[in-house]
Amino acid sequence: MKLDGPSPWIVRPATVDDAESIETVRIATWKFSYRGIVPDSHLDNLKVQPTRVDQMRKAIERADAGARVVAVADSRVIGMGIAGAPEDDQMPKGVGEIYAVYVLPEWQGCGVGRALLECLTSALQALSYRSAILWTLRDRRPTRRFYEANGWQLDGAEDILDLRGPVHLVRYARELSDSA
Repeated sequence: MKLDGPSPWIVRPATVDDAESIETVRIATWKFSYRGIVPDSHLDNLKVQPTRVDQMRKAIERADAGARVVAVADSRVIGMGIAGAPEDDQMPKGVGEIYAVYVLPEWQGCGVGRALLECLTSALQALSYRSAILWTLRDRRPTRRFYEANGWQLDGAEDILDLRGPVHLVRYARELSDSA
């Protein structure tokens, strides 16, 4: 998929060479988007960790690890997405999970997130999932509006992360048969 933003960009499957860039995008997005929701002490300590980069490389290499996609502009990773089997082993069979959709701040609002989300839902369908869930921060209204505009609905589940203070999460769900 190729669209225009500040410069042309594409979405493609991630490669092991993208692992460090994926982690860099995740951290930059957290620091920009979650300030005021996640404690500053947690955000200020985020940095690219070699162990996380190595874990991402290994996950990309594994064929059964689900989907990992990146958005690239001018040979630079500007967004990333990850999906696969649900982390909660109590979820019914046929339910996949989108773990992450992150876009660098300067690229937000250009359609990159929507394209990543569409690729991930298509990938989950190809893996025979009939529906999907995702978790997001309860107090991050722009992100919640984004998911809602793309057909996701709150399903009533909530959780709290302890990131040097409580961070409230809400879960969204959607059927995949009518997506992408």
